Amino acid sequence: MMNGIRIATRLMAVLSVGTLSLGATRPATFGDLATPFERVAIGTANQAEVERIAAVRRTLEPLLPGIYPADAGTDRHIAKALAGFLTQQEGYDRVVRAFPANLASAVARFRTIFPRFSPPFPIYLYHSLGVRDGGTDYLEPGHRHIMLFGADMIVRLHDDSSLEPFLDHELFHLEHARVFSDCDQFWCGLWQEGLAVAAAGAMTPGATDHQLLLDQPSAIRELTDARWADALCFVAVHFDDTSDVVTGQALKGGGKPPPGLPDRFGYYVGYRLAQATGQTVPVLDRLGHRAARQALRSALVLLMGNAKAECAPPSPEATITYRRPHPV
Repeated sequence: MMNGIRIATRLMAVLSVGTLSLGATRPATFGDLATPFERVAIGTANQAEVERIAAVRRTLEPLLPGIYPADAGTDRHIAKALAGFLTQQEGYDRVVRAFPANLASAVARFRTIFPRFSPPFPIYLYHSLGVRDGGTDYLEPGHRHIMLFGADMIVRLHDDSSLEPFLDHELFHLEHARVFSDCDQFWCGLWQEGLAVAAAGAMTPGATDHQLLLDQPSAIRELTDARWADALCFVAVHFDDTSDVVTGQALKGGGKPPPGLPDRFGYYVGYRLAQATGQTVPVLDRLGHRAARQALRSALVLLMGNAKAECAPPSPEATITYRRPHPV
């Protein structure tokens, strides 16, 4: 059985969503790593755990080096994903089957606002081991920038009306990356995520907070509105910080946000700040770093005044650095 799996995975090609080309834009493609993972999960069901983990690594590593980091923690996640795969298989298969059409539809819809959209780096569908529904990342070796969609988490989080806005959110990160590279300051991540939420909202008028991913892991809007001045002051105080801890507090699940504020509250604050600029998402998408910082700071000052926030706004000028790329 394993010989068949090896042959099948060697033949697995990057799938092209042919209907996505538009004018001179590059066709959007994705690599299917979800199916090879499933084949290993089924084909090794009666083998020992250590052998199953080795089979996953032996199969997936040649297809995308670095997709699963070589450490004991990742091995534990692989073992857990394999052990629970059969209970999730029906939904997982549904996501994998539908992904080409869903991605094609999402890109066609996205190009109604961004007609020249072409993904600047590769897209992969894979088993995320419970890590992500979607997002960009950097893989070693080579520190390659890629977009990853987790079939296992999509079925868990987006097997409903949130799928289209979720794809819009993630495609916007690809679009934005063409003109706005990662930078080290906290405001940079806030800007990237806030615009992605705003883009999803623009493409789904009347979108609910669930569709805008503002209900994970709790009701972000409601809880942040209750401490709105505190949320704005957190942004103001840490605007130009380069600490991963600060970014985690505002934008990461389990990031230990300030008292009274929910995990990922920065997504909602960034969304409100993008709205407060008074500009459309396509206009904001084209801003370079200094112009983006100015637009975000001006919106923050406006909202701080409206909220009577008792803290100082960020400095009008500050250094912007680009030493450390980060996933979104």
